[in-house]
Amino acid sequence: MGLGDLHMNFKRIKYIREENEMTQEDVANILKVERSTYAGWETGKDTIPLTRLNDFCNYFNVSMDYVTGLTDNEACKYKISDIDIKVVSTNLRKIRQDNKLTQKDIFDYLNTTSSTYSAYETGKVLIKTSFVYSIAKKYKYSIDWILGKTN
Repeated sequence: MGLGDLHMNFKRIKYIREENEMTQEDVANILKVERSTYAGWETGKDTIPLTRLNDFCNYFNVSMDYVTGLTDNEACKYKISDIDIKVVSTNLRKIRQDNKLTQKDIFDYLNTTSSTYSAYETGKVLIKTSFVYSIAKKYKYSIDWILGKTN
């Protein structure tokens, strides 16, 4: 099982929902998913996709770094309605180059294939939440920055 297969239990998703006195059903409706799908994200049974995490953060006006536990600062610099995959791919390349890493270094760390990671860097596929979290944590970058939500 690679890092991308691990489910991420972002406990703050539940905390934020409860602080806003909302039910799982309420948040599921906002995110346009079934309650059981949302419940799986809240319990860590499944990992919330980046697009839904972005929607969640936009709705509650919190940063992705806060929700994922990378920071205790709730503040969201600004909202993006849709994640621009080209921005993400450019920033992934920048992280790799700034840290003098090869793609092999990254895909070995993530325990994925070269073609999978290459698809992230070329903008063919949006990176998985667990992968972007792992990269942000290891190399000390902001998920919000990687996704183009901050400068």
